[in-house]
Amino acid sequence: MKNKFAVIGLGDFGMSVATNLAENGVDVIAVDHDLEVIEEIKDKVAYAVRMDSTDEKALKSLGIDKVDAVIISIGTHFEDTILTSVLLLQMGAKKVVARASTKIQEKILKRLGVHQVIIPEFEIAKRLANNLIHEDILEYIPLDENYNIVQIAAPKMFIGKTLQELDLRIKYNVNLITIKRNHIIQDEETGNKITKPRIYGVPTSSTLIEDNDILILLGKDRDIKKVIE
Repeated sequence: MKNKFAVIGLGDFGMSVATNLAENGVDVIAVDHDLEVIEEIKDKVAYAVRMDSTDEKALKSLGIDKVDAVIISIGTHFEDTILTSVLLLQMGAKKVVARASTKIQEKILKRLGVHQVIIPEFEIAKRLANNLIHEDILEYIPLDENYNIVQIAAPKMFIGKTLQELDLRIKYNVNLITIKRNHIIQDEETGNKITKPRIYGVPTSSTLIEDNDILILLGKDRDIKKVIE
């Protein structure tokens, strides 16, 4: 069955979330109070509607409580975010994700029972700072205050060794989730050989680290630093 999501609030962030979901083959209900914004997105999503998300009857009429997740991205008027969240939770929405602008707002939304709260500015700032400080980190995804997922180029000292030899969990206190590895394939249209990265799968103790491998690691900042330093 095709996934279905709703995005309430179509500012820059909400618009980006809605269009990206739709581009990935997901049915999206896009909601905003601004008719001009609805006109802009209506051809990019499954359904777009101008509506006040604090109106319980209107929310129910859309069947938003039946979607896989609702993303609330109301840029202004935090009170509207609170009211919309409460209504959706009372309606039994499967998953409510809400955008906050401050840590205080995050605490309030979590107290209400919102399943996931995001502060895009904080997360982007943290990712940017870490990428600037540690140039060896290719991608940085914060999970919480302690743990992160990062992509790094395999250190030279790792190349040619098995995971059993490296013993990452014991020596560095990090977990290797998987590996991105370059594969040479033939282009169906041109017949030319091209290099494309592919996910290795689930690494085992006998997996050998190769040159140009990208390691996807889970761990704390201080432990990941030990790997790249």
